[in-house]
Amino acid sequence: MSRAKPPAADTAVASDPELVRLGQRIRSLQDLAERRMAEAEGLSKTPDKLMETFDRFMQLNEEILGAIGQAHELQQQYRRRRQRLEAERARRLATARAQFLAQGLLPDATRH
Repeated sequence: MSRAKPPAADTAVASDPELVRLGQRIRSLQDLAERRMAEAEGLSKTPDKLMETFDRFMQLNEEILGAIGQAHELQQQYRRRRQRLEAERARRLATARAQFLAQGLLPDATRH
């Protein structure tokens, strides 16, 4: 199972509360799925008790699939939000750069 991507290089983007919350939730779901898979693996090592453990195995299967599905949805939200924040940051930087350069082009403007 793929892990959540590392935080963005820009601290403003990486520390965005929504991204942090999504990242924590993704990690929690991935951990849950891994714990359930380990439990299911343990059950599969006792084939002689298959009839006794079948219901629990199927329950674990549903929990694993649910956690993986939720984590995938949250990863998509995380990616979209990060892209929006990075695009917004790039627009702000471009605007600030254009304003800075425009100041240098004005004949009466002084540059510090």
